[in-house]
Amino acid sequence: MQYIVSNHIHRIFLYLLICIYVIWVGVVIEPDTISYVGFSLITPPGYGTFLFIFRKLFGEDHYYPIIVFVQLILSFISCWYLIKTIRKVFALDKRLLILIDVMLLAPIFIPEYLIVNRIVTQGLAYPCFLIITTFLIQYVFLNSRRTSVWLLLSVFAGLLIRTQFFFIIPVLLLVFGYQWYVTKNFRKFIVLIIALLLMPMTISLAQKTFNYVVHGRYINISSTGLQVMIMPFFVADAEDYKIYDDPKTQEYYKQMYQVAVDRKLLDDFYVPVNDNVFHHFDYNFVNISYGVFSKEGRKFLMPSNPDSHEALIANDKFLMDMWLPLLFDNFWKCLDLFYKNVAHAFGGFYMIWLSLLILIGALFIWKTYNEKLALLAFVLMLLTFSNILLICIVQHSIDRYMIYHQWMIPVLFILLLNEINKRVDNIPESNN
Repeated sequence: MQYIVSNHIHRIFLYLLICIYVIWVGVVIEPDTISYVGFSLITPPGYGTFLFIFRKLFGEDHYYPIIVFVQLILSFISCWYLIKTIRKVFALDKRLLILIDVMLLAPIFIPEYLIVNRIVTQGLAYPCFLIITTFLIQYVFLNSRRTSVWLLLSVFAGLLIRTQFFFIIPVLLLVFGYQWYVTKNFRKFIVLIIALLLMPMTISLAQKTFNYVVHGRYINISSTGLQVMIMPFFVADAEDYKIYDDPKTQEYYKQMYQVAVDRKLLDDFYVPVNDNVFHHFDYNFVNISYGVFSKEGRKFLMPSNPDSHEALIANDKFLMDMWLPLLFDNFWKCLDLFYKNVAHAFGGFYMIWLSLLILIGALFIWKTYNEKLALLAFVLMLLTFSNILLICIVQHSIDRYMIYHQWMIPVLFILLLNEINKRVDNIPESNN
């Protein structure tokens, strides 16, 4: 009983400290904030709608602090709900609860993240992902029929907030496909699998409809071309314009390449002694994407009105058409840069192998001994790999894309300590 009271006091104290810290930091406005407030054509509709509702309820001058407060409450609730589910599945020692609290709530108080204080999509996306993870754990371990519906609905909501959550779909397809294989229940799982396969199309339709209502344009554009073009362009050569047959595309490429060369943004300009090619790529990613392709590309295509929606749409389509030929022409260079991007996302070469060891080891232990913790570790590591691989294809691996999985290995380690502690407690004392 004493441990229970002490644990509650410690957790309440932790939550109060976080509240004080959030109040002390205050509202943090980011360059992307205006994109969500203004319902930018290139942003998913979820977070912008969230901001719009509170702006209408509380007014232009007062709603930012309310947003911070709501994001804090949602983070607390999602953290509490996930821990409650983990505790139910794994009979978690109450003395370890606060450690998991710290791991899950770290993005709130780590200065590089501050997901609650920043008026950007992470403030809503992170608690949403914790809820998705909670429903996934409930579905896998508690066999609740209704959970599958809540799981799919939460994934759909998460995709409307942040399209990065597409990394969840392959993992869910694997989970549903395996259960279908084991149970041979065609009717139950075919509906779930079809719903997942249709989700990208339904998300696209939802965003097109939203853009039509707000902007009068029935289109889904998320700067995909702008993102995927960066890596092959970074390692490309001046002569690569020759791979394109269209004269306008050739001229576009030559102008963009010359701007990038003048600004020393490409891989030819990193300093091998004090730098490496990934850091140069990472540092200049935004300079290439926004400074070159977005600004200069729109000026090239529509010099009379480069800030129009038409220029934005035309530029993205232009880049999408250019992407694959340039990627294939520089395939091995891109593959090397992709690996460096992945290594940075994991935290280095050794962390890749540690994560891979956990993934393969968890699969082996689960299939051999039917250990619940091993199954959880396998599913969580699948989410980790899926997230990193997706991000590293289209983006540089900065921390704000990684907060959705960085807590997983520490939490698994805490659960492993919990299992060891339970087994030690069950060892009978020697008569000697």
